[in-house]
Amino acid sequence: MPLLRFKPKNRRSKIERNLRNPIRLIVASFAVVILSGTLLLVFPFASANGQWTSPAVTLFTSTSATCVTGLVLVDTGTYWSSAGQAIILLMIQIGGLGLATIAGAFYTFFSRIHSWRQIELTRESTSNQGWVELTRLLRWTIGFTVTAESIGALLLIWRFWPVYGSGAIWKGFFQAVSAFCNAGFDLHGTAANGGFVSLTGFNNDPAVLLVTAGLIVAGGLGFMVWLNIFTRPKGTKLYFHSRLVLKGTAFLIIFGTMVFLLLEFNNQGSAAALGEIPWQQRPIASLFQSVTTRTAGFNSIDQASLSESSKFQSVVLMFIGASPASTGGGIKVTTMAAIVASIISDIKREPSLIMSRHYIRKSTTRRAHTIFAMGMLIVMTSSAIISVVENDVLPGMPIPFLDIIFEVTSAFGTVGLTSLGTPNLHLFSQLILIACMFLGRVGPVAFALSMAKPEEETKVVYPEANILLG
Repeated sequence: MPLLRFKPKNRRSKIERNLRNPIRLIVASFAVVILSGTLLLVFPFASANGQWTSPAVTLFTSTSATCVTGLVLVDTGTYWSSAGQAIILLMIQIGGLGLATIAGAFYTFFSRIHSWRQIELTRESTSNQGWVELTRLLRWTIGFTVTAESIGALLLIWRFWPVYGSGAIWKGFFQAVSAFCNAGFDLHGTAANGGFVSLTGFNNDPAVLLVTAGLIVAGGLGFMVWLNIFTRPKGTKLYFHSRLVLKGTAFLIIFGTMVFLLLEFNNQGSAAALGEIPWQQRPIASLFQSVTTRTAGFNSIDQASLSESSKFQSVVLMFIGASPASTGGGIKVTTMAAIVASIISDIKREPSLIMSRHYIRKSTTRRAHTIFAMGMLIVMTSSAIISVVENDVLPGMPIPFLDIIFEVTSAFGTVGLTSLGTPNLHLFSQLILIACMFLGRVGPVAFALSMAKPEEETKVVYPEANILLG
C-alpha cells in the first residue's frame, strides 16, 4: 500500500499574514492599545477614589486617549489617580506617534520587514518626492517628539509653578505631551472648580496659551514636513507637500482667528465667554480657539457659549483638521486643498489638475474626494443617529442638531471640544462617538481598505457608459 504524502502546513499563521497588510496592521495596532488601556483603567488603582471603574467609561477614555481626541466622560484631573493619569498619558503618546512608530514597531517585531514602502500614506505625505527609509523616519519622529515635548514641558512648568507649586511638574509634562499629540487632555480640574475646565483658568496668561498652541501646531504639521524643513540641503526648495501644508495651515489659523474674533468679541454668554475677558487678551484667545479646533481639544473659552456661526466655523475647521502623518486628525489640509483645486479646475474645464504649477495625479484627486465623502457620510449619519436617540428614542433635555454635529465632528476629527457636555449623552450615543473617534484616527478609507479583500486582476472589459451629472 503506497504511503500517503501530506503537504507541509504553512507555518505562518493567519494572524501573521494579516499583519503583513500595512493598513490592517495600523487598524489592529490601535485596537490592541485601546483594549489594553480599557482593561488597565478598570482596576481600582487607576481611580483616585480606589473604586472599580465602569468598562463603558474606561473604553471611552481609552479610545479618546489612543485616538488623541480629548472627549471625556469623567474629569481627568480629579477622577483618575496618578497611575491612571500615567496610563492615559502613555496611550496619548502611543496614539500621537501612531502611524509611524506603531506600524514600524509591529513590522519589526512580527514581520521583520524594515521598510515602509508598502504604505501608500507615506508616499502621499512626501508628495512623491522620494522614499523615507523606516529606520530613519522612526529615529527622526521619536527625536523630534522628545525635543518638542521637553521644551514645551519646561515652559509650562515655569508658568504653572506659581499656581500649583511642585505639582506643576506633572501637570506641565502631561499638558506638553497632550498638546503636541493634539490630544486635549488636561489636569486642571479640581474639587473646587468642579473639573472639565481645560484652560479657561489661564485665558489671561498669554504664555500658557501660546506655548500650548505652538505645541499643537508643531504636532499637527506632520513629521514629514519637519523632516523636510530641517534636513533639506541649503538653496533647495521645500517639497511641494511641505509648502502646501505650511500655506494651508497658516491660512486656516489666520482666517479662523479673524472670524472668531469678529463673531465672539462682544459675546458675554457665560463667565468664560470671549467677551468677558479684557479686550487686549481677546486676540490671543481667538488665535488659540482657531488653533485648538484643528484637532487639539483644549479650550480657553466656553464652547457652549459660542454663537451658532462660531460653532459652524468650528465644525468646518475640525472636519478639515491637521496634516498627513501628524498627531492630528480630520480629513487633512492637503485633502481639502486637492478638493478645492479640483473643483476650480473642473469649473475652468481644465483637462488636468494643476496646483501651483504642479500636476496632481487623478488617483490622488479621487482619493481626496473619497476621503471627503466618507468623512461627511460618517459625520452626518452619526449625527442623525445620535439626534434620534437623544431627542426621540430616549428623550431628555432637547439637544440642538448643531451641537450634535459639533460633538460628532469633534470625535471624528479627533478634536475633543464639546458644546453639549459629553457625559450628558446616553450610552448608545457615546458608543457612536467611540466608533467616530476610531474611524477618524485610523482614517475611514484606511479602515475600509483593511476590511476589503485583496485586489484581484481582471481581464473583463466593460462598455463605456455616459451619465448626466448636475
